[in-house]
Amino acid sequence: MKKPIPMPPTPTIVAQKVAQKLSNDLPKIIKHLPKPPFVLQKKIAEKILKSLMAEQIEMGDFDCLEGKWVNIVVNDMGLSFFLTFHEEKLQLSNQISNADVVFSGNSKEFILLASRSEDPDTLFFQRRLMIEGDTELALAVKNSIDGIDFDNWPGWLNQIIQKVASFVEYEDKTTATELH
Repeated sequence: MKKPIPMPPTPTIVAQKVAQKLSNDLPKIIKHLPKPPFVLQKKIAEKILKSLMAEQIEMGDFDCLEGKWVNIVVNDMGLSFFLTFHEEKLQLSNQISNADVVFSGNSKEFILLASRSEDPDTLFFQRRLMIEGDTELALAVKNSIDGIDFDNWPGWLNQIIQKVASFVEYEDKTTATELH
């Protein structure tokens, strides 16, 4: 008797497995890529921040950062940068002697935060995102992040963020299932 020919995996399953592999390996790959000069990174990032955060800047949401520095650390990608608010704009630096507050975590958690797939408080309380330093400033920054109206961002950017978040969430669910 002939054995039935096994069905190939569905394209969705294949895509999810590729996405899972990428979400695991991409931060490690990025960590080892040569980085463009910080001057170029700063110019591009500040222009993007000005555009994406225009409403929050106008409403004064980032005034709490005037004269203060926040260090954002993406552990698994080896990225660290500093952010402040000066002269009515968000400004970046790559070297500050002492940040007032540090937000750190892996890229997955920052993606989940940006996509609104996970509640920010949950990420912090589960210590998947860490806060160190000036607690009052950290809370003000977290509240500013909570107040961002992502619906005002370009649709294509929101779609990318949502798609990447769905891959991250799929990987988390798959990993949780495998552990049980």
